[in-house]
Amino acid sequence: MGGIGIITNPNSKMNKKVPTRGPLLGYIVGQFGKLEVTNSVDDLGRVASLFKKQGIDILAINGGDGTISRTLTAFIHAYGSQPLPKVLVLRGGTMNMLATNLGIRGTPEEILVRMLECQSGLRAKEVRLIASLSVGGQYGFLFGNALVARYLAEFYKNKSGAIGSLLQIFMIYFNWIFAPKKYRALVKDEAYRVLFDGHDVQPEVRSLAMMASTVERMPLGAKLFPLAGAGLSQFQYFSMEMSESSLPWRLPFSLLRNRPGRCFGKVSRLASKIFISAENGHQPYTLDGELFEAPAGRLVLEVGPVVQFLVV
Repeated sequence: MGGIGIITNPNSKMNKKVPTRGPLLGYIVGQFGKLEVTNSVDDLGRVASLFKKQGIDILAINGGDGTISRTLTAFIHAYGSQPLPKVLVLRGGTMNMLATNLGIRGTPEEILVRMLECQSGLRAKEVRLIASLSVGGQYGFLFGNALVARYLAEFYKNKSGAIGSLLQIFMIYFNWIFAPKKYRALVKDEAYRVLFDGHDVQPEVRSLAMMASTVERMPLGAKLFPLAGAGLSQFQYFSMEMSESSLPWRLPFSLLRNRPGRCFGKVSRLASKIFISAENGHQPYTLDGELFEAPAGRLVLEVGPVVQFLVV
């Protein structure tokens, strides 16, 4: 068959606002591809096997960053050692972190039309290579634990967008001053054992949060991982190793310096594989906005397959 295989997640916040988007994308792609609606992880596995059998050239994903992560995970498992199709991100989410890193703009419909113009030779396209990040059997691009995961859990309770995310950050500072109990429930340092690249051991690290990424920018566009795009064999990692009370004033200064090393309590480095074990056996984490719990508080982070992204 070849052509374009489209996966659309009707449960993403943006797609719920435009329920006709899925059928419209199917209409746009017409005879040049096939659209599949996925409502669950099982659906993703079924569609991955179907598209592999049909030999699609391009996988277009209409959903948020979590949908992209889960879709790629299903395809990596289905394809095994065979090359993945090229991936087109349609910006169907709220934050669209991956699309921001790729420089993709427009609505899902506009992006798909531009892709069809590329297929017809009317427009040029670019292929960008980005290494995935393997975490606990899932594949994505941006990892965070502890404070980061707790922050997202609170954010999802309010079901807000970019403005709500900024307000959530403001509330951390507000609680630091006026509601210390709420602040300490969210911001608390915990003990970890960390092993870098199989040999560099840190027996105990006390950290408020650890993050790792193979892309440079966070969901709101902040360039917190400028070294992540330097190659395809490593990711950038940092750990917030500072006291709970000093986080609000240290954080802005520490984020301004993104080179390897220690600065204002933030420790940053490049790695290809990290083992993280929470001493209390409890490690909530997020991968591309999806929330998980590490079994027995133990996680392995390592560079995953390289994905070819189309930029149109």
